[in-house]
Amino acid sequence: MNGKIKSRKGYGLVFLLFALLLITNRLSGQQIKERYRLMFYNVENLFDTVDDPVTADEEFTPTGTRSWNDFRLRNKLSNVFKVAAAVGEGNAPDIIMVCEIENRTVFEMLIDRTPLRYHDYEIIHKESKDNRGIDVGLLYRKERYWPIDERFISTSFTSNPGHISRDILYTKGLILNGDTLHIFVNHWPSKFGGAMATRSMREDVSRLLKNTTDSILKSNPQANIIITGDLNTDPDDQPIKETLGASVFPDTSNSSLVNLTTAIYPSKYKGTLKFQGVWECIDQWIVSKPLIDKTATKTKTSTDLTYIGEFDFLLEDDKTHLGKKPFRTYTGFTFNGGFSDHLPIYIDLLLYE
Repeated sequence: MNGKIKSRKGYGLVFLLFALLLITNRLSGQQIKERYRLMFYNVENLFDTVDDPVTADEEFTPTGTRSWNDFRLRNKLSNVFKVAAAVGEGNAPDIIMVCEIENRTVFEMLIDRTPLRYHDYEIIHKESKDNRGIDVGLLYRKERYWPIDERFISTSFTSNPGHISRDILYTKGLILNGDTLHIFVNHWPSKFGGAMATRSMREDVSRLLKNTTDSILKSNPQANIIITGDLNTDPDDQPIKETLGASVFPDTSNSSLVNLTTAIYPSKYKGTLKFQGVWECIDQWIVSKPLIDKTATKTKTSTDLTYIGEFDFLLEDDKTHLGKKPFRTYTGFTFNGGFSDHLPIYIDLLLYE
């Protein structure tokens, strides 16, 4: 009898130790709590129909060269929603970042006049001084992201002091596992006028961005930083690889930032934009190293969680250069009813307890 009692006590002790081990594993971050999905999309000229007297938006008005009217605007809003729905795969993305929106009005239309209204999004946006009036912006689901800081970083150009471009959107906020996320949304100067002639302007923006991220990492070397946007240049170009210092994956030894896009382009995806018959990948995901280190913070991502939205409905036949190309809103000045000249990009974050 006594032997049996001792044996049961031993089993109870083993069970207690096993339970404590399970609890310890949870507390040490071994269990995935949530999966976050972030998307970026250059929506290509999402304008309202009203002529803004201080910007060059006349072509996107009912009497302008594109005959931009309420029907075409509603079609555009619906198409942007369809892209977000496809990226969400049955759920709404937690954070939606965009560029080439004209103002807050069209952002509000997007979350009021499409099914995005059912997901309780809030807006981060500010009017930029861009000559055409196009801005960057961000939508976040209020029950899944809590901003504690937001700023719009003005850009300037040493080689072209009179040039005006978009701000860099910066937000810092809390996510469900208690980690802090630093997000930068970009729309760098284009190559209009020549890639080499305009490179210095992209280098200026890149240098500004690096100074900001360096400051964050100096204060907290384990900071979770995500940089995204239309950078208007390939991942291995000088402004990204050298000026910003975003290393080519998997070579992460000499940089605090890693360009995850280099792992999926061109090996897995063709790109995000097709220019004169050639695919390019100018929309990118760049992250700080703690987000991909195995032993760092409770929030993780990887190259396997980095995607380009090559959905069939976003592509059409390229009759000039063969293959496929993005299905755009306009072909020249002819209304095409499509989506954008860019494909969306998206990334998943795994949140551990």
